Amino acid sequence: MAASVLAFAAERRGHQTVCLDRVGQLFDRLPFEPSLIVISLDGGDQTVLDQVARVRSQFPQTALFATAERPPHSLPLDALKAGVHEVISAPYNQNELVVRAETWLASRTGAPAVTDAFELGDLEVALERYHATKNGNVLPLTRLELRLLYCLCEHHPHVAPLERLLTFGWDTLGDPDAALLKTHISHIRRKLANAGGIPFEILSRQTVGYVLRVEE
Repeated sequence: MAASVLAFAAERRGHQTVCLDRVGQLFDRLPFEPSLIVISLDGGDQTVLDQVARVRSQFPQTALFATAERPPHSLPLDALKAGVHEVISAPYNQNELVVRAETWLASRTGAPAVTDAFELGDLEVALERYHATKNGNVLPLTRLELRLLYCLCEHHPHVAPLERLLTFGWDTLGDPDAALLKTHISHIRRKLANAGGIPFEILSRQTVGYVLRVEE
């Protein structure tokens, strides 16, 4: 359950995640090269530490975090010696862990940290505050519509893929509703137009996704 909640928190901030039951499954073929791996050290014994060392060897360029409920006194130090970059002991907040991971990665790669706000023309979208304005007017967006608009801004000027819009837009642990996506996009189009100011378009790319276009 902890893994699924952590994955949900990461996906809300725009990350792609994979939950695995066992560390050994990391060595199977993954759908992408991970930027960060989070391993649970619960029940930490030498086997777990050996697995940590193997992960470090297999993914030398990947950040490695570890979590532990009630770690034995020596476990955090042993884990760090085995190659873990940071050990987070419970209780911890999943959202805080995700932000700490983003900050850690940004500090070592020189890449900008994940932003929760975008500005395009006279449009501003702030995800964490669930607030959006255009032409100085507050956009009356639903929570779902704001997440979809944020996703479109995140991909601008490129196409936001349908799968990405569905998985990121639906802010629940349930299944996204593909049938309603087109309707919600239509609502966003109308609300952007009603706000006036710089013209925006949301264009459909059949079977691929949607792209947000701003008139210069």
